Amino acid sequence: MTKVVNLARHLRQQIEQGRYPVGTALPTEAELQRRFAVSRHTVREALRDLKSEGLVSARAGVGTVVRARAPAASFVHGMGTLEEIIQFGEATRMKLLAHESVVADGALAAETGASEGQELVRVSLLRFRPKERLPVGFLYVYLRPEHSEVIDEIERGSIPVLRLVERRYAVGIKEVVQRILAVALTRAQAAALSGKPGKPALKVTRQYLDGEGRHLMATVGLYPGERLSHNTRLRIQPA
Repeated sequence: MTKVVNLARHLRQQIEQGRYPVGTALPTEAELQRRFAVSRHTVREALRDLKSEGLVSARAGVGTVVRARAPAASFVHGMGTLEEIIQFGEATRMKLLAHESVVADGALAAETGASEGQELVRVSLLRFRPKERLPVGFLYVYLRPEHSEVIDEIERGSIPVLRLVERRYAVGIKEVVQRILAVALTRAQAAALSGKPGKPALKVTRQYLDGEGRHLMATVGLYPGERLSHNTRLRIQPA
């Protein structure tokens, strides 16, 4: 991930310094590969970081175009350890609604961390607390096609999907990129959750990466505000 961070930082600095003014295109992916002696994956991940900050966007027939000179202001909420995510998964049960193959377009690729044009298996689930009939949330899980056999195991116990993938396919999830947004429930979402349209909810998106920063899976969860609170305890370390 160091090469990704360094390349993103360099491009960010050049944009902020006016080397690439707003409205102009960055060098092509191939040019960036040659100039910085990095892989195509590194270039795409660095550009994805800049897109998430609102600095650039992809424009058909033009390439990656600068949208702003400085990152958009945002509130960043820190997350603890991967084990905390796993504990939450173990404390809930899943109901499988459906699964289907999808191809990631630009928006879905940015949300899940997959590559544009990549085939994914989208699994639709409802998440419940033990012994409760009202779902605490709705969840999309995006799996690689070669990992889709875990779908048959989701309802059998309380093992989180990420652990099923790790154990069955001997892969290691080393990093989780999480984003939490406040949204309003649409009519369809409210119907799935037995809620009311327009009510506030938390949209929790997580990208699961291996030790080299490669996409393994992703989840997009929707949780009505009155059914879930996200609490974090921060400990100050001695200097």
